Amino acid sequence: MKNTGLAKKALLLALCAALAVPAAGLGWAPMTVEAAELGTPDEDKPEDNSADKTQNADAAYKQNAVSQIDQYYIVIQNEIKAAGNEEKAKEAIQQAKDTINKNTLSQGMVDMAVSNVQAILDGLKTKTEEPEQPEEPKPSTTNSNIMIGGNWVTPTANAGQYVNVVLPVVNMGRTWVDHVVVTPQISQDAATWPFEIETSNYSQTIEGLPGTDDGGSDMDRRRELTWTLKTRKDAPSGYVPINFNVSYEDENNTLTNVTLTSYVKVVGTTGVSADGKASTPRVIVTGFSTDPETVHAGETFTLTLHMQNTSQATAVKNMVFDIQAASESTDTTYVAAAFLPTAGSSTIFVDQIAPGATKDISMEMEARADLAQKPYVVNVKMNYEDENVNAYENTASVSIPVRQEARIDTSSIDVVPSSIEVGSECNVMFSLYNIGKTQLYNTTVRFVADSVTGGETYLGNVAPGATANVDTYLTGAAATMDDGTVKIEITFEDEAGEATTVEKEMNLFVTEPVYQDMGMDMVMMEDTGMEQGGGFKLWYVLLPLVLVIAAVVVIVVIRRKNKKKKAQADELAALDEELNELEDVSLDDDRDEAAGEADKASEKSGDGEEKE
Repeated sequence: MKNTGLAKKALLLALCAALAVPAAGLGWAPMTVEAAELGTPDEDKPEDNSADKTQNADAAYKQNAVSQIDQYYIVIQNEIKAAGNEEKAKEAIQQAKDTINKNTLSQGMVDMAVSNVQAILDGLKTKTEEPEQPEEPKPSTTNSNIMIGGNWVTPTANAGQYVNVVLPVVNMGRTWVDHVVVTPQISQDAATWPFEIETSNYSQTIEGLPGTDDGGSDMDRRRELTWTLKTRKDAPSGYVPINFNVSYEDENNTLTNVTLTSYVKVVGTTGVSADGKASTPRVIVTGFSTDPETVHAGETFTLTLHMQNTSQATAVKNMVFDIQAASESTDTTYVAAAFLPTAGSSTIFVDQIAPGATKDISMEMEARADLAQKPYVVNVKMNYEDENVNAYENTASVSIPVRQEARIDTSSIDVVPSSIEVGSECNVMFSLYNIGKTQLYNTTVRFVADSVTGGETYLGNVAPGATANVDTYLTGAAATMDDGTVKIEITFEDEAGEATTVEKEMNLFVTEPVYQDMGMDMVMMEDTGMEQGGGFKLWYVLLPLVLVIAAVVVIVVIRRKNKKKKAQADELAALDEELNELEDVSLDDDRDEAAGEADKASEKSGDGEEKE
């Protein structure tokens, strides 16, 4: 109700008009039951004491009029209060009652005054302005072929409740389209995506949509997709655009991307209610940051939360934030929070946040060393009061990704042989150990030095605690001109695809081959002019000749050695025979001497016997 002064003037004019009009012309004004019961003139009654009765009736009508005006005001006071004109409306009503009490009114005039007040207040009630509702937005598309169906209805999403968001997709193009994938654009921001994120994939697929050339009505070329979503409790009220990414293939298998925009009407918890009371003030986490930006397991970091008071009418104060990381562990006997505050306390106090204002709160925390590489949830529990000392609670969550530093080690590196000639190969073997807590992806090993080539090895993925073996061959490319160090580059990727290179070293010497000296001599001979006419070079003949002569010399030397060895063997055999013959003669002489001695002894024995 805008024109409060008009209401006041209207009431006064109505009463003045009632006083100015003759009573005879007011036959239309009805008498109330209450007034009639208090006393109505009756022509059939005796005229005795008629003046007293009339005076009593007038007083009764005045009293009844004042009572009715009060009743009318009570009935519509809520509407008057909501319009913001309560005090001025009370003033107009009081002036009307004073006017009735100060003037001697006929019954008809009183009835007319009451009727006029009733009409004026009823008019004010019907004219109480409702808040202007925004015009309902219309869906849109970035493509004239794929669009939202014409019978689309804006869903109403109430804070904290589930709602079905229906998207009718219709093909208004001429040709058939295949593999239509529809994905809503989700966000952590409640003003952009007013729903709880309860799954990692919201995509839905339509296998095919016929075109206008395929026949059929618009309904035949239309498919409905439905998402059941829970509205966030801190979602702001109003129409929120919901964007959908649509990709499809046309008849030429060409991929096309389209953006469809629909709307939901969110009935949130911010703002002012119809009865004039401020709604529950909500404090939300609009985002966060960490310092350093990348959080590694076992290291400390500073977590900064961006808080906002979404209420545009109510300030919040005496705020206590309790920041707790979710507890989990791969070890069933030991469960602890992923992050612990370095100061020992997990609470932060904030004096006040003005309506619609933001506030940053920070806490230094330490990430546990045994955390796996993945995001971890941090819960923020909030307790605060409004301007009327009403207590509220709220909880928000953020996810902090943790990086686990990759750690590798190698066994002793075996190089066989440790020195090779140019063009020769050596075998390199060692083991790679993943001693970290994160998997290594696309692991490769390569050898870097000017003296060698080859040896690159792909090991693939190496799980935590696993071993990968390298067994490869290097080829000598050039003679070693330094201390023989060969770099071993071990490269791998983490879960985010970021590559890391670790360097190791080994020793390998590469020397020039022996035949290269002869080649140098031939070059020197060529430089001295030992060249025949017509481009014929002498060493083309000398080299084979030298090789033949060398072969003949070797053969002759070998044969001579063999003959010498054979002669020596023959001499040794002759000596052996002579020795054997000498041994036989000596044995015969010994036998003859022994036989003669025996004969002599026998003869002496026979002579003695004869003498006896």
